[in-house]
Amino acid sequence: MRTIRPITLLSKIGRLILLSIGMGFLLIACGTTGGSSTQAGSTPTTGFHTSAKTSDGMFLLQFSVTPNTFGTNAFTVSVEDATSKKPVADLTVQLTTTMLDMNMGTDSISLQSKGDGQYSTQGQLSMGGNWEIGMHIRTPDKTLHEAKVKLYTPG
Repeated sequence: MRTIRPITLLSKIGRLILLSIGMGFLLIACGTTGGSSTQAGSTPTTGFHTSAKTSDGMFLLQFSVTPNTFGTNAFTVSVEDATSKKPVADLTVQLTTTMLDMNMGTDSISLQSKGDGQYSTQGQLSMGGNWEIGMHIRTPDKTLHEAKVKLYTPG
């Protein structure tokens, strides 16, 4: 029969306690310093905003998606002349949305003019993930000007 010496037993218990304390600190540190500050089910309030220039360099675009979640979002495009920096009215503005994480096809969204180079509408992002947004600007003479941006939408 094997006998356990009290010192060996205390040494093993001490190691187990130290290991448990260390794991507790590690769990606390991981829970408070990493990850996103947005809880599941909550809506980020910042949305997505970026600037782009059309591929031909004719227009500067300010693009935003609010709140940038799957489901209904407000899409806004501000258009200004790249040379004069003045807002451009009388355009037809359309967006295409393409999910990059899986093949879901491409959807089109037509924006309405709000005046002073501002165009907006409500539209859908069908799921969270990586998206490519095509901005298609058509002038009254039917010339097409395009820009693309990529965005990540939290799920």
